[in-house]
Amino acid sequence: MTAADAAVAPPARTPGGAAWRAAVVLAAAAALIAGGGAAGSKLVGYDARLGMVTAVPAAFCVGVLSILWLRARNGFIAAPLLGTLLAVLSAAQLVHDHREVYSAGAVHLIRTGMGVYEESLLAAGTVAALVGVLCAAVGGYRRPRED
Repeated sequence: MTAADAAVAPPARTPGGAAWRAAVVLAAAAALIAGGGAAGSKLVGYDARLGMVTAVPAAFCVGVLSILWLRARNGFIAAPLLGTLLAVLSAAQLVHDHREVYSAGAVHLIRTGMGVYEESLLAAGTVAALVGVLCAAVGGYRRPRED
């Protein structure tokens, strides 16, 4: 790296700054999954494909935040994007099909076949998205992308 490149390169991030940014992206991912699932549950009654209307923007927001704000390399977009997409779609279908999942201010687990399947997809998508964001944060801290 030349002196001119060093002058243009973004400043190094502290561990505290990287952790703070990761926490914000994790909170945004959780909020987007919950909000996208709730909004999508109102749309999937018309057509199951309408769940994508809320899932795609939520997934792109989490993916773009992971690579741009956390300075992760391009490959780190896959897990947060696909995990958020899976979580929002399964949350929308779960809330639409089983309204009793959330009643009286509490979450109640379902024990029917399709309900368990949708809960499992929601859990798997959420874990994939959040672990993907953590990996992107660590990758962006250790080897930040070079724009």
